[in-house]
Amino acid sequence: MASKISYSRIGFLLTCFLFPGLIGTFASFSIPAPVVDAMHQEAALDAVLNAATPQAQQTAIDNLPNATDDDTAAIVTKGTGPIAARVAAARANMHVEVVAEARDEAYKIRLMVITMTVLGALFGVALLGPSKQ
Repeated sequence: MASKISYSRIGFLLTCFLFPGLIGTFASFSIPAPVVDAMHQEAALDAVLNAATPQAQQTAIDNLPNATDDDTAAIVTKGTGPIAARVAAARANMHVEVVAEARDEAYKIRLMVITMTVLGALFGVALLGPSKQ
């Protein structure tokens, strides 16, 4: 007896594989964002400390609003005291913000996984349709 090809079952099988793949792909773009952001901010703060001349240091300080968060830049640009202490305070502030950003990203990724899982299940049920006996 020849069996009939069930396109809805093939679609369901594809859905079972495609949805986790899509979820993982989308999540992979969000996961490293806080770490990359922290690396760029660390480099900008290091540039201030490692400047060879006072002019180069002032240029690095002037670039901080473009390279770091506004409040991190403000700690260095508007603060008082030794530059090393201001950079250390800015670095500590930046680390707190990066952790908060990472937690926010993790929450969004979890929400996306839950949403896509529920939608995938509903889509799979719709593809299977009513049972034909």
